[in-house]
Amino acid sequence: MKVVVYLDMDGVLADFNKGVGRPGFERNPPEMYEQYFFRNLPVMEGAKEAVAQLLEHKDIDLYIASKPDSINLWCATEKFQWIQEHFPALLKKIFLTCDKGHLNGDFLIDDDFKQWGNKFKGNLLVFDENNPKESWARILEALSVYK
Repeated sequence: MKVVVYLDMDGVLADFNKGVGRPGFERNPPEMYEQYFFRNLPVMEGAKEAVAQLLEHKDIDLYIASKPDSINLWCATEKFQWIQEHFPALLKKIFLTCDKGHLNGDFLIDDDFKQWGNKFKGNLLVFDENNPKESWARILEALSVYK
């Protein structure tokens, strides 16, 4: 049986901080409500290489799980466009949900422990978006037993 792994988009695959473009911004910066914000987010350092490695694992079933914004109505479409451009192998493996606690899986890789730590029923691997290189190394090591 395959291990189900969900990857968050914003702050894990997409570099939300660089997309905002300034340090110390508030939780919901005004930029995120503008059209094309989510479409134009840069890819997180190391994400493409890490996803490629995870896709090679025969015992891992990899998905993207992302929370769409309910104010920016372009958000959902832009997330699909972004994934199509940067991670086309996962285009048909996307869950957009306002509550990741409803997902059934073994692992959730996410940068928001406060929101999902007590809700996701599997194992939460916390991604530190300020240290993506170390985060990817830790995550790949944790999942390496499923090769």
